[in-house]
Amino acid sequence: MSDQSSDASLDLREQIVRIDKMILEMQRTHQKIRLAPWQVALAGMTSGAALFAAGAAFFRLLSP
Repeated sequence: MSDQSSDASLDLREQIVRIDKMILEMQRTHQKIRLAPWQVALAGMTSGAALFAAGAAFFRLLSP
């Protein structure tokens, strides 16, 4: 009988550990989703600056 109770407690602990891992994974995913718009905005500003610099260099190359 003690074998069954220790098996049940181990199974319960295993489930608790699994739930904790799932909660941590969900928190990481939530943080990634929260930061995604800022990453897109930063990438857009960087590409805009690169295009502006390329245009300026091209204009300077063609001007006498």
